[in-house]
Amino acid sequence: MMLSIAVAAKGTCDPGAFIEALMREYALTSSDIDVHIAHDEDWPAEYRNLDDAITLHRCVEGTSVLRLWGTAIANSQGEYIAVLDVCSPPETGWLKCVQLQIEHRTPLFFGPVEPGWGKNDARIVGYLAEYAQFSKPLASTLEEVPGNNIVCHRSLLDDASGLVSEGFFKTFMVWRLEQEESLKPQKCEDMAVIYYKPFSRKHYMMKRYLHGRCFGVTRHDNTGQPPRSLCMISTLVLPIIRIWRIYRAVKKHSDLRYAFFRFFHLIVQSEIAWSYGEMAGYINRDRSVCAQLD
Repeated sequence: MMLSIAVAAKGTCDPGAFIEALMREYALTSSDIDVHIAHDEDWPAEYRNLDDAITLHRCVEGTSVLRLWGTAIANSQGEYIAVLDVCSPPETGWLKCVQLQIEHRTPLFFGPVEPGWGKNDARIVGYLAEYAQFSKPLASTLEEVPGNNIVCHRSLLDDASGLVSEGFFKTFMVWRLEQEESLKPQKCEDMAVIYYKPFSRKHYMMKRYLHGRCFGVTRHDNTGQPPRSLCMISTLVLPIIRIWRIYRAVKKHSDLRYAFFRFFHLIVQSEIAWSYGEMAGYINRDRSVCAQLD
């Protein structure tokens, strides 16, 4: 098996667009591929009888998105693993681009994340806060990778038991590879996915808080980090820094720039929630918060 696609389906979701996109990509190739979808709630009946290459993995309700990814990855058989989210279906040509990079033996690579929601739709807030920096064209100075559109060689991943118990932390994996092996992820402009995640203000702000808190708790598991006290102090100005990064990512895209100002108040709340959570993580260090992420 050359390629496995590991997919997280967190909470109640409609996987229709993702499954259709996946089947469309399948039709364009004859390669040996398997797909593993880990979900924590009932899977829609109309999508249970899928292609033989697609396997569903039911996890306990409330399983974190990190552990869903970890479960899907751990059950995959491919030499390369593509990590996707069920709410972000691949664009046409995604699979061909992945295959080309595999042929070139590229060990770690990622593609753009494009907005599925319109500029006046509040659901675009999640995209602006988390993925605007991955819009096309990908900046040459981009140092981050999207968690919902990344492909890596299996040898770069943690062991299966750790992935299931702790989850897949893409940021820390990339940090580790850069520090220990001087390996940087490659950008693939034609390997895009489309962001269609739902949005509820109260739920989203709690999500941002919890993600920030988990980051604060686990950041110093990695070498080369600033002192914890300095990280705590930096959270006081972190909302300003993060909001500026978002604006810098959207300023050349008229629709995204419009959405940025249209929903500026929600973006501010989102980045304050993350920063407050990150500070709490540095102080509290309760790792159980990472089990609550979606």
